[in-house]
Amino acid sequence: MTWIVPLLLSAPLPPDTLPAPPRMEIQCSDPALESAFYWAQSKALSFVQTGKQGPINVWKQGQEAVIKTYIPSYWAGYPLRTAFYSRDFCHQAVGAHLLVLKEENFSMLRAFAQSANPSTKWYPLWAINFDGSPYTLDYHHDGDFVREVPAVFELVEKIAQLYRWTGDPRYLADSSLWRFATKALTDFIDLHDQQFPNGVAEGTGTGDIFAGVATYNEQPDAPLIEAGDGLACQYQAFLAFSDLAAWRKERSLARQFAQKAEMLKAYFHSDWGIRNTDWYNRGYIAGPKPISGWGKENSWFLLTKGLADPTSLRTHRYLEFISERLDSREDIPDNIEALTYIPETFFRYHRNELGWKWMKHIIHQIDQTHAQSSLTGANGNYPEVSFALISNVVEHLIGLTPEAGKRRLRTLSHLPDDLESLEVRHIPIGNGLFSVAHSGRTSSKLTYQKGSAPFLWQAAFPGNYKQVTINGKKKRCRYTQDFGQVISYTPIRIKPKKTVIVEVLPLR
Repeated sequence: MTWIVPLLLSAPLPPDTLPAPPRMEIQCSDPALESAFYWAQSKALSFVQTGKQGPINVWKQGQEAVIKTYIPSYWAGYPLRTAFYSRDFCHQAVGAHLLVLKEENFSMLRAFAQSANPSTKWYPLWAINFDGSPYTLDYHHDGDFVREVPAVFELVEKIAQLYRWTGDPRYLADSSLWRFATKALTDFIDLHDQQFPNGVAEGTGTGDIFAGVATYNEQPDAPLIEAGDGLACQYQAFLAFSDLAAWRKERSLARQFAQKAEMLKAYFHSDWGIRNTDWYNRGYIAGPKPISGWGKENSWFLLTKGLADPTSLRTHRYLEFISERLDSREDIPDNIEALTYIPETFFRYHRNELGWKWMKHIIHQIDQTHAQSSLTGANGNYPEVSFALISNVVEHLIGLTPEAGKRRLRTLSHLPDDLESLEVRHIPIGNGLFSVAHSGRTSSKLTYQKGSAPFLWQAAFPGNYKQVTINGKKKRCRYTQDFGQVISYTPIRIKPKKTVIVEVLPLR
């Protein structure tokens, strides 16, 4: 039959016409953020494909297509293409979890993991149809398909990250996930470390995405063999695998990969990243010759993934460099989905005002025409935009870091100066629901709305404070560092259906 795929065209709804929130609720001092958050939830849920009957391998209007039953999944890629993409999935997965798309996340991640094999040299497929089959626009055979190095490592990172949010034992026990993660960090690196042998996975350097490229930047200005985003994602994958091994009680393996992560980071800061530059190198071409300057994803991923040393003056200069390039008409990416990485990049390094600036930029661009309008229509129809906005609010503005398997969570307000208050209710962590509220960066409230066992809450605040009050009672603070920022915190045991308010006492 002929299947005409409609573009999913819609714009943010004004506050007075908003539908009932699908799951989470938000209340804050910025009505535009409230409106955008509710829009994002409705929009993201409209991309869910679980159990539907629909076409596969569609990539243009009026195309003949076979109809199949879809696996648990959601759109992650252009809305004209009946597939989910590895890069998009990785950036949408936390937002999807927050919308309680638990089965969809596991199903899609497992599909990518199962697609990697010796014949693909342990690359997973770049895109998969909603029925779980290879998406043929991007896959011809095991030696000819789209592949980008960072996605391999981001998929490993997502196994650990989704376990942190869900506590779902399948992320530790599933044999296909464990096999993929193991091969990605051993055989895959060995097989793709040939031109510049240094333990860093390479692309071919040809720029041909069907042969394998080192970077997510598909409009490169240099034939990179190794790229900053691939290196940074490999670093995070080492850390993730160490955590997975520890959770599986494989302690020796956990120590081994924690050490690999530290060694890779040290190599970046002593050689790879700083050779012949006052900034940071973003890749290497044949020679090997380092390349610095502006490379979009292969520049900012060094910070998005936390590889750059937050205590280094070089890193702070690089943050300013990224900000300047994004403010340039010549250098800002045309595609809005690339910009969805920017808020988390700045929030991670406590540049809250810049993170908030780019969140607002994205919100204001939602109803503008997308760079690939024939595939997407408006910017807001690109799925990554809505999913990432949800995770930006919960992960980055609220600063929520969960460990569902250990029944722990941390909050650390990243509210900018002009966002006075923010509360999000019904946040799923494990089998529980939580509400988190911040007033500025000095007062936090946690309500354990639903659950079966106590959680340990680390209520953290940026700055060096001696004391906090916990429901009005004074308690001394503890201290640690978070990406160059001194934070004060106190651990609090909270039971289901209880509320705790923590406020810092000003220094005198």
